[in-house]
Amino acid sequence: MIPIPDLLHPEARLALDGKALAEMLEVGFLGGAHGPTLDKTLAPPHLAPSSWQQEFFVKELFLDELIEDCLTVTIGGKKLPVNRVFLRQVLSQPPSDVETIHFRQEILRELETDPEIAALAHELYGLLFRLLSLFKAPHKGAKLDLTMFRIELLEHAKDTVDFMAAKFGGARSGLGRIATAAEEIQGSREYKHLAALLDFDNQLARLSFQLRVGADGKIRNLELKNVEENVKNPFYRGPWKRLWDRFELSRRGYEFSNRELVNRVVQEVFTEISDWLKPLLQMLGHLAFYLSSLSFRERCLSQGLDVTLATFPPNAPTELRQLFNPLLLRQGLPVPCSLSASSPDSIMVITGPNSGGKTRLLQAIGLAQLLGQSGLYVPAASAQMAIVDGIFASSTEQTDANQREGRLGTEMVRIRTLFESIGSRSMVLMDELCSGTNPSEAVDIFLIVLELLGRLNPVAIITTHFLDFARTLEGEPPVEHLDFLQVEMEGERSTYQFAPGVAPTSLASSTAKRLGVTLDKLAALLERRKRAMPLTPDGRPSAVREPAAVRANDEGGEQIDERGDRERHDQGTR
Repeated sequence: MIPIPDLLHPEARLALDGKALAEMLEVGFLGGAHGPTLDKTLAPPHLAPSSWQQEFFVKELFLDELIEDCLTVTIGGKKLPVNRVFLRQVLSQPPSDVETIHFRQEILRELETDPEIAALAHELYGLLFRLLSLFKAPHKGAKLDLTMFRIELLEHAKDTVDFMAAKFGGARSGLGRIATAAEEIQGSREYKHLAALLDFDNQLARLSFQLRVGADGKIRNLELKNVEENVKNPFYRGPWKRLWDRFELSRRGYEFSNRELVNRVVQEVFTEISDWLKPLLQMLGHLAFYLSSLSFRERCLSQGLDVTLATFPPNAPTELRQLFNPLLLRQGLPVPCSLSASSPDSIMVITGPNSGGKTRLLQAIGLAQLLGQSGLYVPAASAQMAIVDGIFASSTEQTDANQREGRLGTEMVRIRTLFESIGSRSMVLMDELCSGTNPSEAVDIFLIVLELLGRLNPVAIITTHFLDFARTLEGEPPVEHLDFLQVEMEGERSTYQFAPGVAPTSLASSTAKRLGVTLDKLAALLERRKRAMPLTPDGRPSAVREPAAVRANDEGGEQIDERGDRERHDQGTR
């Protein structure tokens, strides 16, 4: 058996559907096109053991957007596509054992500290990407000369193996498996058949000519001086043997062209090597996993943001220094912040005004846990965390036309789902808990949630707008290890930093004033609308909506429409 160059697990495995992949490679070799179907086949269904359930965090943490925006591979200034299906599958199933995490971190450390090995990894990714592309969408040459296309594909596969064997022998981390597997392939009977076929195709014979040129520069005579056939090649057949083979086939009633015979041999060689093509193509996704994280690191460092590989000391509280939300890189420069839990099983309650950064902080914590436990760079200067068995991320529910329950009922469902799903080693991220009901009833539900979380002791972070209740909890905590963080403010603006304690105000009146939602301003707005409206036949103003261009803030001249676009824009850039 050829060693599998698995770069994701300490114990190497073929984590994809080998049978389905073999069938697709066969079709691609015959000149058929696959496109995205082959990418899905390369997504690994068999990864390291993981108890994470995708439905509880992928949507809430915007994992697909993270992959699209932050995890890319660039070679020579050109951005190459990555298998997003593969990355989503791997990132949504972080391993549960520290050994696998450390195995992956060591590969990243070697790529980070050794520019030469990093350059070789990028070059290998390019070779494997080209090989996969030939299988996915054969170029136009395949239609003109299918035999030459197949030989080109086989030659590219051999060049890739030779590159792996020659360049990765000195790798110290799991990257050393690349050379080990390639060397085993080179020693196999199948590889020798492949090399002989390509040598035979490239050099059947060497011909020596003598050329005579006249005074006018034109060829006068071309004389063949010597023919040296490639007799050592196992595919070589002497001239008399070739003639006898043709006579025998003709005598028996069979007529074959040279092209048909070559195609048959090429097909047989491909069938022989297809077993080691599968782990090679699996490695393409593995390299994308690391190289895209390297690209993320370089992008962050170029903007003055630190990243790190997480540590997982036993029974240690969560500590994240200079944490930032990577989803905000597309919108500008995120503002890092730091937080530290008082104990490994503390419940953290975060308060502060709207647009203060609470929701973005929850996302940043969840993404830090997901990336860190996957073995990749965390968007923070330092990260100490626990290994969790899953994330339950829950934000304020949006109204859905098909939902059966109202807002309160929907919130109760998500709370019930929380306790049906989490364990003592889970992470719970709840945004605006109990915001769907009145404060008096919300307090009772909030206390039930805290009591039950206190019994399970997960890593829990909750945001709330119930400031009076939060102050009561701070003074008389109903459970142990209850931490409180508040959004730091400079006047009426958030610094996007967090300090111990409970926020003194939600700044609702200030937000309303900034958006023009005051009695005086709205009354003035109505008067302007009345004057601008045409009258109906009976003398009443018609219900013609005033253009947004004339709806202006009386004090600052800001144009604000009823949807609160400016408020949403401000919140989205934090």
